Amino acid sequence: MPSPAYIPAVAAVLFATLSMAPARPIAVNPVRAEGFAESLNGEWFFRYVAGQDDGGGFEKPDFDASAWKKIPVPGNWEMHGFAEPKYSWDLAKGTGLYRRTFRTPAGWSAGRRVCLRFEGVANGFEAWVNGRKVGAAAASAYNPTTLDVTAELLPGVDNVLAVKVLSKPENSGSDVFDDWSFCGIFRDVTLFSVPETYARDLTVRTTLAADGAAMVAVSVEMSRPDCEIRGKLLAPDGSAAGDFPLPRQPDGRFAATLRVARPALWTAETPALYRLILNTSNAAGPLQEIALRVGLREIEIVDGVLRLNGRPIKLRGVNRHDESPAAGRAVTEQDFQRDLALIRRGNVNFVRTSHYPPAPRFLELCDEMGIYVMCEVPFSGFRAGEKSSPAYRANLAARVDATIGRDKNHASVIAWSIGNENRISPELFEISRRAKALDPTRPVCHPTVGQQFDANPGRFPDFVDILAPHYPTREMLARWVKSLKRPVILTEFAHANGLAMDRLQDQWETIQASPHFAGGAVWHLMDQGILRKSPTPPDRGRPTPYAWPDKDHFYDTHGLDGQDGVVYADRTPQSDFWEMRKVYAPVRIAESAVAVGPGAREIALTVANRYDFRSLAGLTLAWALERNGGAIQSGKSPLAAASHTSETVEIPVNVPAGDDVLVLRLRCFDEHGNPITEHAVRLDIPAAGLAAWSKSLPAEPAPEVRETDAGVEIETTGWTLTADRRTGAIAIRDPAGKPLVIGIFPHCGRGFIGPELNRARKSGSWAGSVLAENTAPEIAVTHAGEAVRLKVGGNWPRKGKPAQSFAGFYELEIGANGAIAIRYDFVPTDATGILLEAGLSLEIPAEMRDFRWIGQGLYPAYPGKDLLDEFGLFHLDRDDLHFQGNRRATEIALLTTARGAGVALGSQPTDIAVERAGKSTYLSHNAVISSLGNKGFPAETAVDAASAGHIAGSFTLVPLGSAWPAALVRWFGQPAPAKEVFQPFYHSYDQ
Repeated sequence: MPSPAYIPAVAAVLFATLSMAPARPIAVNPVRAEGFAESLNGEWFFRYVAGQDDGGGFEKPDFDASAWKKIPVPGNWEMHGFAEPKYSWDLAKGTGLYRRTFRTPAGWSAGRRVCLRFEGVANGFEAWVNGRKVGAAAASAYNPTTLDVTAELLPGVDNVLAVKVLSKPENSGSDVFDDWSFCGIFRDVTLFSVPETYARDLTVRTTLAADGAAMVAVSVEMSRPDCEIRGKLLAPDGSAAGDFPLPRQPDGRFAATLRVARPALWTAETPALYRLILNTSNAAGPLQEIALRVGLREIEIVDGVLRLNGRPIKLRGVNRHDESPAAGRAVTEQDFQRDLALIRRGNVNFVRTSHYPPAPRFLELCDEMGIYVMCEVPFSGFRAGEKSSPAYRANLAARVDATIGRDKNHASVIAWSIGNENRISPELFEISRRAKALDPTRPVCHPTVGQQFDANPGRFPDFVDILAPHYPTREMLARWVKSLKRPVILTEFAHANGLAMDRLQDQWETIQASPHFAGGAVWHLMDQGILRKSPTPPDRGRPTPYAWPDKDHFYDTHGLDGQDGVVYADRTPQSDFWEMRKVYAPVRIAESAVAVGPGAREIALTVANRYDFRSLAGLTLAWALERNGGAIQSGKSPLAAASHTSETVEIPVNVPAGDDVLVLRLRCFDEHGNPITEHAVRLDIPAAGLAAWSKSLPAEPAPEVRETDAGVEIETTGWTLTADRRTGAIAIRDPAGKPLVIGIFPHCGRGFIGPELNRARKSGSWAGSVLAENTAPEIAVTHAGEAVRLKVGGNWPRKGKPAQSFAGFYELEIGANGAIAIRYDFVPTDATGILLEAGLSLEIPAEMRDFRWIGQGLYPAYPGKDLLDEFGLFHLDRDDLHFQGNRRATEIALLTTARGAGVALGSQPTDIAVERAGKSTYLSHNAVISSLGNKGFPAETAVDAASAGHIAGSFTLVPLGSAWPAALVRWFGQPAPAKEVFQPFYHSYDQ
């Protein structure tokens, strides 16, 4: 790029040539035609000034900026070290001064206009060309500004472009809401040329006739009336679908309606795109060719139900904005492709562009790939009676005009979101009325705080087509299903804060079953995190609020504020992503367990099609019969159910005899080989010995008991148990003296995750996982035949609140075969607050890092968040990202070294949790368990300590050496380390 230093001779010519008339923003359809558009992206000279600054004449052509640093455009100056990133409204005033030069091609001069287009500048700017101010904009950082710079250009020489960007112009609060507040020229800058007679505006609207034909209405506003326009429509396969003139109408626009008799209709499931080509000409000849892709579809509301092409639709959504951990808002085509691949992989068909319009290319890709979009007009924080001056309302109107004007021709955009969580007021409805006037073909909504909506559902005028409340409780949602008659989209629900995404699966089933409820959007697709360098590495033995890709860098989410994605900032999926994917799956299999006997048989499965338009023809159900985790039979079955119907699929299997864990593993693929969902059906054989495996252990010499005043020692051939009468402490060691169990304690909770730490201040949730101190220990030993019973009673006070405690006991019955039958019964005494989990915990040395289990897996699960997991055999290493957490319906759990030493826990299907605890691991049997809640919202399944009653349960514990019992070897194989360990991060939150 040429130096911005402009020689005095050229400057003198420039000032003598320029007209003094200021240029103004121009309404023009942007051009991408080859030869008449050039990108001005690249390295610009840049200077940052804290506070507001006039630039000191930096816009003058002869200003020497050669000593300035350079910055990429698009780019945010915070991401290039010029200022400290700030979050949301905590944005400091700053000024960015930009300079570069450019030349215009020779063919752009005679009889043409030259335009300069900024797709996005945060948060306001002024621009000069060759020292002349050509325009300014501060209405919205995320809407484009196009300037006519024809009069300021000099042919054949370098033209100087100077831009001053302000971080906090007036009315910019809506552009720095609920995320990192980045500044600068962050979207494309383009120079393009149009003839003097050019298209100012182009509108395409499509509807469907009663006979199924599509009506394509095309309207063009031209800068001059002395022209003709002819249109051509090409079908998705390239064939001609219509050729038509656009006569000039009485209102001055050129318009026509084309009828397409047998249209290929656009839906998210069938994203067919036509190509519309408009050619303008006048007496002198051709002027301009304009091309765009259009989808033929109609959005309507019938009897309170949102319909597309005459059929009800369900919007399986996420909220998303343009952001990259390394580049801020300056996202690229690669970023869009990556996010949309994740979106499709997650069975998402709907995106709300919170809280502003995305870059244009994102919507183009949504058109192509088939994603429904609610495009948001960017304004947040509006309060009735505040900021309602004419100037402020004019700013809001400009935001509506610019958003709809830019995005109205996208097939993917099916609704307008008018701001975010603004107070209900007449001024607010003025803006939505304006949006309806600009585009009567799409519904509008006002996303609203749930409690405010719940108190004011009748205040929304009829022209607000869709009701859009946020974060309802189960009770609120049940009430709305009965009372609301308009379409409802939960534009934010199931807040994925940390790993505490609650409410999704239950609320989605309510949405699925309720015709008026069109869908919802999880908050949020990705964590709002930026990559930072740390002067010191994290302590991997302590919790962290961040995700660290390595020891020197972390993704800063501004604490919990931005820690709310179903994927991490770098787009690594969280367990929440897989949960969402399972909940949103458009193919569902009803059966989860089938009773069978040995031999050949067919297993009938009920497959439901939740697609809105397509049948399951072309989809394949791949199946494998697994015995103890290994496939022994497999096959594929085609699917065919019509949309919103079910079919029965018969799977032929030959069930083997024996005490095996049998699972019919199912995977559904589309016609392109993309996986849609997975499911497991447990095959129950009545004679299988899974539940009673420990009773079959071989008999050994009876346990030897030694009692003293100080304690008790119980010795078997495989291990020794000690109990301290003074403290009640229990430990189990192998014959070499190495600990297998460090301690046994009442389990009263777990480490807080995500928003639970903040909520604990109000809910009084019990902190910590175990009650380690027994203030009144009682140890008693009795004999029952060859078995020995050791009972530990006492009172275990709550940490920091000793007046509250667990009172009760646990008892170990040690059989001659070495198995330990454990039962426990505790009662919270004078207790308050919430018990996140409660039961009995075993403290296990951390070197026992291999966690295997038979039950639901692979991921942690809780009440209201357990649809993801399926029955099977699972194996995780302690360093695996998904190791920690509760597993539901667990029957056998092993925590061992790679060589096999450790413990096996057997139970009726129950909740079993593992938790890292420094140099130990807690293996916990949960008698009660709460759900996770959401950001700012308590768990809806919450165990109140005051009313919990008896916290009681039972299970069997078998200490293990390197030689496992035959049953464990049959099911799990010989001891060995986990083959795969998922470690995407050096360290991460909730890990």
